[in-house]
Amino acid sequence: MREQRLTLTIESRLEDVPLLGTLVNALCCFVKLSATARNQVEVCVVEAVNNSIQHAYHGEAGHWVEVAVSLPPESLVFDIFDSGTSADPSAMHADHCGALKLSLDQPQAIAESGRGLAIMQAFMDSMEYTAGVAGKHRNQFRLTKRRQE
Repeated sequence: MREQRLTLTIESRLEDVPLLGTLVNALCCFVKLSATARNQVEVCVVEAVNNSIQHAYHGEAGHWVEVAVSLPPESLVFDIFDSGTSADPSAMHADHCGALKLSLDQPQAIAESGRGLAIMQAFMDSMEYTAGVAGKHRNQFRLTKRRQE
């Protein structure tokens, strides 16, 4: 079976991201991921695209975020590309699991943001970040999810 590929491109506008999430969920349904896995993948891809818009492009519209999807037989691979400000690769690859530990006895101390990378680490089988891919100023964030057997 040959690897299938699809590329989606959206403008760097947060209001455009929900449509992308719906398409990601449909792709996950196409490859027969469970409902839980579909929702996890959707959350992670949406979070990665939101991060590109908010951090790489500083919330500025008029730029492009590309999501390249590869469907090898054993997994789904989402490559999110932007040409904005690069993140620190060592920070992106750090262990972020501590951000998911919440103190329920102090709900006011729960941050409104800052858990996206931890959620992606928890839900996806792997994630990799590369700043300035192929000598260009193009950042790549790869998320991989194995297909269930």
